[in-house]
Amino acid sequence: MTKQGRALRIHPVASLFPEMNAEEYTSLKEDIQKHGLREPIWLSKDGRIIDGRHRYQACRELKIEPTFTRNNWEDDETIAFAVVSLNLKRRHLNESQRAMVAARIKPIYEKAAKARMKAGKALDPTAHGQEGTAAKHAAKDLHVGERTVMHASRVLEQATKELVHAVDTGLIAVTAAATLSKFPEMLQKKITKMIAEGKAKNVRLALKAERNREQVKLIQATDAATGEYSCVVVDPPWRFNKTRPDDDTQRGQTPYPTMGEAEISAIKIPAADNCILWLWVTNAHLVTGEASRVLYAWGFEPKTLLTWRKNRVGVGDWLRGVTEHAILATKGHPVMMGPIPPTYFEADVGEHSEKPQAFYDLVEKHCPGTKVELFARKPRDGWAQFGAELAK
Repeated sequence: MTKQGRALRIHPVASLFPEMNAEEYTSLKEDIQKHGLREPIWLSKDGRIIDGRHRYQACRELKIEPTFTRNNWEDDETIAFAVVSLNLKRRHLNESQRAMVAARIKPIYEKAAKARMKAGKALDPTAHGQEGTAAKHAAKDLHVGERTVMHASRVLEQATKELVHAVDTGLIAVTAAATLSKFPEMLQKKITKMIAEGKAKNVRLALKAERNREQVKLIQATDAATGEYSCVVVDPPWRFNKTRPDDDTQRGQTPYPTMGEAEISAIKIPAADNCILWLWVTNAHLVTGEASRVLYAWGFEPKTLLTWRKNRVGVGDWLRGVTEHAILATKGHPVMMGPIPPTYFEADVGEHSEKPQAFYDLVEKHCPGTKVELFARKPRDGWAQFGAELAK
């Protein structure tokens, strides 16, 4: 080929490895301009480039006549293995990037194995494309685990081109990308863009932020509680000041969007003139006085405390939590049906933040009149209910 000649074709095997980024390519081009082409362009038997597509492009842009090495390999399996051997020495790829290469080379090995079987050739234990072991050989050649190759294959099969590119360039880990590839394409693109723009550190945090946004939309779209009820139960999503929203490894993270004291205080309570209100509160928000301030903001006066003693120990900074509380507060002059219950009850722990049936049984037994639950999570007969999670 002359400097003015038509560009050579690229063999598909040359695309097993990801393209260089702009910085890598610029560095390569500068090196060729200064020192000349150190490594020749590798060509297949039919003259297609199997290794060196970036070097070839740089030479064309610099108008430098490249040197070539033509090989007589007949099959893609041999060519692919040669490309892997050459590039692993040059390219500084992380585990996820190597897994993507292995996932791309696996079908080539599988095709070679099927061709040998069809031809009736004896199995060669040293061959890469043995039936049933192609993934193992691909993983071994790229120095990654078979399970990681499985994740990469899922990414290639299900992920958007943006997500595939993010793994190829080392932006997103292949295991996280495999998880993200199960979601709709629109969400894949949105999460990939968030990470690319630095708005999220990783897929897990980006998905969590997106789930929170969706739940906030549900909360905002939920009809405001209306009417006048004799009994009100509120289980707000209290915000813990110690929570680090960008650290998904921290214990005690809530799987839903939280609300601060001012936001909770602004909730309109659909209370009758004479009303009993039960406000669920954690130990932390009880001792800081936040819960009492919220009740006074709603026009209620705290009266006493009902404690739920759980059947298992939870997390905690100073003491590990095994209790949760509901403050009984009143407005006007409501009545309680006797006999008066004790200040605690015992019940098993259910799903995150779910309150036990024993509590609702107590309320129904001792609090007469109409009842409403704000931030409800499960439908309950005989109650008016408002809550984003009910929409699920």
